[in-house]
Amino acid sequence: MAKRDRDDNRQILLQNFGSNVKADDIASVFCKFGRIESIRFLGRRNCVVLFEQSDSACKALQLNNTKQSSLFASLLSVTSADVANKPCKKSHLPPGSFILLDPPRFNNYLIPVLPSFLSN
Repeated sequence: MAKRDRDDNRQILLQNFGSNVKADDIASVFCKFGRIESIRFLGRRNCVVLFEQSDSACKALQLNNTKQSSLFASLLSVTSADVANKPCKKSHLPPGSFILLDPPRFNNYLIPVLPSFLSN
């Protein structure tokens, strides 16, 4: 088994936490699931947490879509990093099909958006 494969099972991707959160804050929340080997920030509100054991990463997934006040997160996103590292496949929709999207929001309030032909 390659080292990369073993690391993917031990990593989780965190998103949607506060922009002023430090590695110590993240470690204090996730240390109860197991020993943390490293925390790598991917921007101001995203990071990858690498655990020593894959079981710890699986247990940490239970914090997905939970409110964590110590991380200043209204809804913390915790996903498996192997899912996040896989390249996106282009969808092949038949001509004339459409995708229904949620309306744009900011702080859970709807943002009014006019189609481009009405906004001129």
